[in-house]
Amino acid sequence: MRAYNRIAIAITMFSITLGSCIKKMVPLHEVKPAVTHEMGKTLLRDSVWTQKEFMLSTFYAINNIGDTAIYRKILKQTKEAGLNLVEITFQNRVIVNMALDIAESEGIKILAQDLDAFSGFQTQAPSFTEDTVINNISRLSAYQMLEGYYVWDEPFIPNLTQAKELNDLFKEHDPSRLAFTVMLPSYGPYVWSDSTYPGYVNNYLSTINPDVISFNYYPFRENLTSTTLSTNDLWKDFGYIRGKALLSNKPLWYYFQAVSISPDVVSIMNLERIRVQMFAALAYGVKGLSYYTSHRALIDPVTYEKTPMFNDLKALNTEVKNIGNFLLNKQSEKLYHTGVSTLNRARYYLDQFSLSTLLNTAPNDLIIGVFGDTGTAKTLLVTNKSFSAAKTGNITLKSLKKVSEFNKSTGATTLLSNSTTSIAISLPPGGAALYIIE
Repeated sequence: MRAYNRIAIAITMFSITLGSCIKKMVPLHEVKPAVTHEMGKTLLRDSVWTQKEFMLSTFYAINNIGDTAIYRKILKQTKEAGLNLVEITFQNRVIVNMALDIAESEGIKILAQDLDAFSGFQTQAPSFTEDTVINNISRLSAYQMLEGYYVWDEPFIPNLTQAKELNDLFKEHDPSRLAFTVMLPSYGPYVWSDSTYPGYVNNYLSTINPDVISFNYYPFRENLTSTTLSTNDLWKDFGYIRGKALLSNKPLWYYFQAVSISPDVVSIMNLERIRVQMFAALAYGVKGLSYYTSHRALIDPVTYEKTPMFNDLKALNTEVKNIGNFLLNKQSEKLYHTGVSTLNRARYYLDQFSLSTLLNTAPNDLIIGVFGDTGTAKTLLVTNKSFSAAKTGNITLKSLKKVSEFNKSTGATTLLSNSTTSIAISLPPGGAALYIIE
């Protein structure tokens, strides 16, 4: 039996929540672009969707209880926690519209999924025509906080052509909004052992041609004690898909695990396990991260109050967004895991540390992402791959450099040295530091 089945998870989550309690329209591309509001300003929506800020999202925040007061409370607290995008998933049209109405007044962006009208899930395909897509776009076009449409969640290979057709219709008739799809992880129906997983990724990307390359991988699942990120198949998926994103020059987004996959299992997640996934993903060059899920991680599923981790995660979200926005327009150039075997370096699609022209030595069990832009400066994001032990030591450089450190909490930059070959690091479990090297 597969360890991963998102629909079963969703159904279980819904049952727990409940137990506790036309005619053809004018295509939108023929009319003026919609107006959107952001940060108290009124802005024209671009004719083609482009990413302008780091996206911190959640796959599942709104349940199916159908209570507007509770939904407002959830969305207000989700925004307070620092998330700037909410995916309304596995809900019916009435609840999607309720959430969009509240999001309008609360000022939080929405990705809308409607499995009955315009969204697919794995092998579950909606019945659609060009007219029905246009009608749905027209019906939703007034929502200024609608960032895009959740077109298909984890399409299987037999459904890729349908997903492409639906995706293309949204891009044609509402190009100002994101048409969003997401890939399966390698512990679903397509796996590395028989090479069906890289084939799936290649097929998915060439068929759908998504604007954003997004995938999920939950390394802990239900495992409380034995999971390690020193070696983990997460890095195989991540390395391969990162390479595809770089080749296509498209944003890379990643769903990280914030809760136990089954709500029947007492949570195995803590701040350190969440933090290491988020910072590691940033070192890989992601432009967007999504909680799986804010439901239970940030918001209690019964009381709808903030969880005990809320304030710690809020502070972490601030750090993640500050780093993400600092790196948003920088290019991921090199990626290293220090101390890995030659075999794992190849399996994880990593660069060879010994060939670096910038770095000389570094402690083991680090993930180091090297970023650049049109200038000569390089940015290093250094992540402690251990979520149970702190990491101290020194990273040495090949030659004397000016080194500054980026403050994750404030976004300020502090000069460490005008000329040095050594950077002292002191990282808590799962922690990270960002350095600018000139």
